[in-house]
Amino acid sequence: MSWGLAGALIACLCYGVATVFQAMGARRVEGSEGVDPRLLMRVLGSLPFLLGTGMDAFGLIFNLFALRQLPLFEVQGIVNTNLAVTAVFAGLLLNIRLTNRDKLAIAAVVGGLVLLGLAAGPEGHGSFSGAGRWALLGVSLLLAVTALVLGNVYKSAHPALLGTVAGFLFGVFGIAVRILPSIAPARLVTDPAAYAALIASVTGFLFFTTALQRGSVNATAAALVVGETAVPAIIGLTLLGDSARPGYGVVGVFGFLLAVGGALALARFAEIPAEDDGGDSGEQNGAEAHSGVASAG
Repeated sequence: MSWGLAGALIACLCYGVATVFQAMGARRVEGSEGVDPRLLMRVLGSLPFLLGTGMDAFGLIFNLFALRQLPLFEVQGIVNTNLAVTAVFAGLLLNIRLTNRDKLAIAAVVGGLVLLGLAAGPEGHGSFSGAGRWALLGVSLLLAVTALVLGNVYKSAHPALLGTVAGFLFGVFGIAVRILPSIAPARLVTDPAAYAALIASVTGFLFFTTALQRGSVNATAAALVVGETAVPAIIGLTLLGDSARPGYGVVGVFGFLLAVGGALALARFAEIPAEDDGGDSGEQNGAEAHSGVASAG
């Protein structure tokens, strides 16, 4: 196993466990009608959410390392299977029963990860020009503005639309980190890609949290996974020279589809439903998000 692959797997584990703690903490916090940056301040005041955020930060270190070592499609495919970890951990910690479909989806994720591991090759040597880096920063700003409009003006829009934009922002984060020539502070402050990564990660986290509070958790989480995996994978393969090990291209593609498909089937675990409190149990179910946060990769 390569160090990059190990880093992606550790990030996946951290993100998956973090989601459970974050959901436990976020559901205790008052929601917001629109996109409100104060929401992040409120949820960070909850101990479980703070613990989950700490695990996110720990996982981010390994995620950044993996993005510098492996092709984007492999890193994004592995990291976004964290919902399988969430499903297992939620079942153990919160006694949430896994259905046969959930177990099959988890098996698909594991199988996909094995295939991705077998197909893992070195990252490509392509990069973005100076103009391309500024364009990436512009895209991150455009996506952030789009999400603000969806969240505050078109409040009746389906939450999955906001989740999709959040997924694209997390995808921009992965691309930006990948093309950074150096992580030395002196280089980062002059590189537009570094600012694109910062904007995309913070706003993506806020917008996805807001989307989950509006309901349709399954669709929202599924939209995030698609946006976060598909776009970076295409960019990596077409512009950055990413590829699988020689002769393992089909294996890598199948593993990617299997892992992401399993994660989509487990999208309901992006938000852990609150415990029933009396007579309200008949009015609330897993499709109605009390609030919750899924980790990014």
